[in-house]
Amino acid sequence: MRTFHIFNINPHLKNLLKDDYYPLYHSLSKIKDLKKDELSIGINIYEQVAMPFNKDKLSNALLKYYGECDFYSKFQNKHSYINKYRNEESYLRVGNAYIKLESNVSNPDFFKYLKSKHNLFVCDFENADYFLTDEL
Repeated sequence: MRTFHIFNINPHLKNLLKDDYYPLYHSLSKIKDLKKDELSIGINIYEQVAMPFNKDKLSNALLKYYGECDFYSKFQNKHSYINKYRNEESYLRVGNAYIKLESNVSNPDFFKYLKSKHNLFVCDFENADYFLTDEL
């Protein structure tokens, strides 16, 4: 199962980094691994590189996009896409700070919708993988 953390990156930072996103990945990885007594530093860094999501708006947009799909279901801000024909099980949770996507495939169907959104940066911290959704 792969776990993707998806962040809404500051567009000015995206332009500044151009094609070398490793420093951004490294910074987000460090924030993820902070201890409780260091959280104020992490929040400060996070606010400089990323912007919060409007989770209700994004959740409703996902519902509208996938609403007619038989493989999709939604409960509150938790979305599921289970396609037995493709052998895919993907679970997406929309939060204010980031989106968490867990899937048993490398390219989950939820990326079809997310790639239309600009400035979304995907990190798979366990596999040291990172990319922008609009580059899929």
